[in-house]
Amino acid sequence: MKILISPDKFKDAATAADICIALEKGIKSTFPEAVCTLKPLADGGEGTLESISLALNAQWISCLTQDPFFNPIEAKYLLLPEKKMAVIETARASGIELIKPENRNCMLTSSIGTGILIRDAIEKGATEIVLTVGGTATNDAAIGIASALGVRYFDKDGESLLPIGQNLRYIHKIDDSELVFNRNKVSFIIATDVENPFYGQKGAAHVFSRQKGADEESVLLLDSGLKNYASVLEKHTQINPQNITGSGAGGGIGGGVAALFGAKIISAADWIIKLNDIEKHISESQILITGEGKIDSQTWEGKLISRLLNLASNYQVPVIAICGTLQDVEKIAQQPNVMYATSILKSPMTLEKAIVETLDLVEKQGILLGKLMKKLKSSHEVGS
Repeated sequence: MKILISPDKFKDAATAADICIALEKGIKSTFPEAVCTLKPLADGGEGTLESISLALNAQWISCLTQDPFFNPIEAKYLLLPEKKMAVIETARASGIELIKPENRNCMLTSSIGTGILIRDAIEKGATEIVLTVGGTATNDAAIGIASALGVRYFDKDGESLLPIGQNLRYIHKIDDSELVFNRNKVSFIIATDVENPFYGQKGAAHVFSRQKGADEESVLLLDSGLKNYASVLEKHTQINPQNITGSGAGGGIGGGVAALFGAKIISAADWIIKLNDIEKHISESQILITGEGKIDSQTWEGKLISRLLNLASNYQVPVIAICGTLQDVEKIAQQPNVMYATSILKSPMTLEKAIVETLDLVEKQGILLGKLMKKLKSSHEVGS
């Protein structure tokens, strides 16, 4: 039996690659004749570079940069010298997982570290920057990124502003006269599966900032800041990020980079699926095993898993879905090619314990799935 194992990460617990390995180990222990193909995927957030590096002949580049609180760290990105392309994951230098939950505060965080990575890539010859946006600790609308690239921000009194979320509402003037690259020679692509607008009830602050440490007052201040910055951007560039689908991605990074540098926003899931030739692998498989940390209502809104299910449906390949938290069971039951869906949790436990034991729980689930698929194979052969 040919099995394609192609999950997303289990957020805060395990990478997609580690989930693949644990599942295969469990399956092989009870179904040794299974032929497993491992294709870990991502949606623009954490783990995206690992998925891309498996598909492309890319170099890992390590760079000294800054975390969301301006502390020095090292982070990596991918460089494809022959294509003059760099793929940079915002989560590497500006990610929420870099900060302990109790210390998260997107009023004070900056995307400057991601900008430093971009600058390094341009200095190394990259003329196309693909920025995968997801899992950020920031709500600064990319003013940190822009600052690292030579853009300066001033308030109405002409005072220079630190590029952090709480200062968005004070921006009065943008000065990009000292930009470190030629706009006509460097292009940007934003890869994300977020379609939220820049500001408003469905915008970056209202939808995402609470998980980044914002209280209710901060949410309103950040939203007000995004609205102010959108107005300033429109005056400076003739582009209002609020009119761009996905501009709220990464705490406004999508809109900020699109307005300032002309970035094109694309679907990260579609891009990564294409890079990894997933459609071909699905067509050649008898079962697809996929999953993510939480399967809920958002899973079906054009996200990575929903795209995989659509492809599997096209080739009539049955799907097994695994996750840490299983919600929206009614919707799952409506998916015509989902043969089985389950949480890896088999007993009540705290989130902390579940995170620590994730890979062991995934492997145990693989053991059970291996037995199930072996039985299915035997029954099919007998019936034939």
